[in-house]
Amino acid sequence: MAKFSRVMFLLLCHITSIAKQIVFHYDADRIQDMIQSLNDPVYNGPEASAQALLRRTAHGARLLLRAYAGCAVLTCTLWLLFPVLRRIAGHSVEFPFWTGLQTDPPLVFVLVLLYSFYVTTLVGIANTTMDALIATILYQCQTQIRILSNNFQALPERAKCVSDETGEQYEVALMSLLVKYFQHYRRVAQTAKLLQDIFGNAMLVQFGIGGWILCMAAYKIASLNVLSIEFASMTLFILCILTELFLYCYYGNELTVESDRVASAVYSMQWARAPPRFRRRLVLLMQFVRRPLRPAAGRVIPLSLDTFVKILKSSYTFYAVLRQTK
Repeated sequence: MAKFSRVMFLLLCHITSIAKQIVFHYDADRIQDMIQSLNDPVYNGPEASAQALLRRTAHGARLLLRAYAGCAVLTCTLWLLFPVLRRIAGHSVEFPFWTGLQTDPPLVFVLVLLYSFYVTTLVGIANTTMDALIATILYQCQTQIRILSNNFQALPERAKCVSDETGEQYEVALMSLLVKYFQHYRRVAQTAKLLQDIFGNAMLVQFGIGGWILCMAAYKIASLNVLSIEFASMTLFILCILTELFLYCYYGNELTVESDRVASAVYSMQWARAPPRFRRRLVLLMQFVRRPLRPAAGRVIPLSLDTFVKILKSSYTFYAVLRQTK
């Protein structure tokens, strides 16, 4: 079972990586269009508060990618050191994949070890960058919804400023801004839906396999010495898998929560003194935005913190069953 678990969590990581790479290959054009759409002026408002939120989002996404990818590379580096230390100590080294080669000769051992490091690092970087991209787009959608909420709350005041600066009638400026913000909301909703359409099945595979990966990794780490390098590497690996699942669930949950506040933001504006025609449009707008955006994996599993907890519970259940069979 120890050998089986060691092979399985690496194999399953390759499967999740391949599933996402297939999506990136066959939907490359739609992914490129989705990324390019984020440069649209509608997503980059001139307001100082909006620019500050966008800068914070970009900075957070950059830190996320560096920390996440760095953790994956560090894990693979420790996996490189562990066989070397075992070899130096005079123990036999058994790789978790079939090579058809006798790895006892030093040159063959070094070549197989470098190949193993290259493949696992490549898979780790591929997984982390693809996950970070999906999480960043969800994060961007959440930021755009927050900007929209701020814009809706300050809509009458901004319409008054536009009317004073341009000489345009106040009601015309009010309706113009309302239409602009409504179109902004629709663009964000379309981006979130496109993200779900493109990556929904890949995320479903990730959720379905992620629990098994955690289970196999936990089974492996339970038999290791706490002070060993292998224990440290397995701990980092489990941290990477937990982060991978948490990113989808956290940013999906934040997008749902933020979009649920839009109707309240619309109602919070100073609409009491607005023209009747504008107030009628507000009622229609609130009916449209009252249903929050709920991204889901495969249109079935919602990206929420509750889903993350359920995956952890199922992983522990699988782990307990395996421990009983030991």
